Amino acid sequence: MRMQRMATGLIMIAVMIVLWCLQGPTLRIALMLFNCTCVWEMYNALSTKGMRPARWVGVLYAVLTLPVYLLGGMVMITPLTTLFCMLGLAIVMFRGEPDFEAAVGTLFPIFYPGLMFTMIYPLQDLSNPVVSSIAVGLAILIPAASDTAAYFIGSKWGKHKLTPKLSPKKTVEGAVAGWLGAMIISFVVPAVFMLICLWYEPWKAFAEAIPPLWSFLPLGFVAGVASMFGDLAASMVKRYCGVKDYGNILPGHGGLMDRVDSVLFNSIVLYIFFLMVR
Repeated sequence: MRMQRMATGLIMIAVMIVLWCLQGPTLRIALMLFNCTCVWEMYNALSTKGMRPARWVGVLYAVLTLPVYLLGGMVMITPLTTLFCMLGLAIVMFRGEPDFEAAVGTLFPIFYPGLMFTMIYPLQDLSNPVVSSIAVGLAILIPAASDTAAYFIGSKWGKHKLTPKLSPKKTVEGAVAGWLGAMIISFVVPAVFMLICLWYEPWKAFAEAIPPLWSFLPLGFVAGVASMFGDLAASMVKRYCGVKDYGNILPGHGGLMDRVDSVLFNSIVLYIFFLMVR
């Protein structure tokens, strides 16, 4: 199982790095498809609890976030989200039953993971292409580094349980290792881009737009904490619904939602950081 998990993890990281390198429409479409898949997996989990959500509302919302963002930017995501919340409530009410659980089950995936996924879109549209590449890279690599460090250190040396009722396998030692991994990768990625900009003549002008390298250390710490909370939030839903994984499309890992849970919270931190420093 560990070898299968490692093999799948390496393939996933390779795919995400390829998407990172390609960026543009390829990455945007991939993110939209990831969002649809995760929303569907969340609906599946909630349905095992007996809820009867209007699934098509959340999936359609996930599909439309990309074209709406491309047409109007993040400012249009708020009215889109509001509109689909109204639509979801209307669909449930027209069933003719006071099914509050169905209403909650319909709306929850619109926000998590639906809305949270949209925070990744603007990271590709920062004014400086090098800074944009750094932002997208950190959105992928911080959770990967945090999860990898936490898994290996926690499984080997972890003794103190972090949240035994939410995620029995997570340990304090693993969490600390995850934070350190997030801080290291958050510093290494912009440092490498800085060196490339200084060495590669056509990119020298871009180096000035890169935020101070020291600022990426506290970013890594906060993003590492956010990644951990994202993981725990997904675990909380699984425990409530009584499911082990969100799906089985990723051997050794479960569903796609099991892997991107930390990316979602991390992307919000990155969006705020680069919005402040641009």
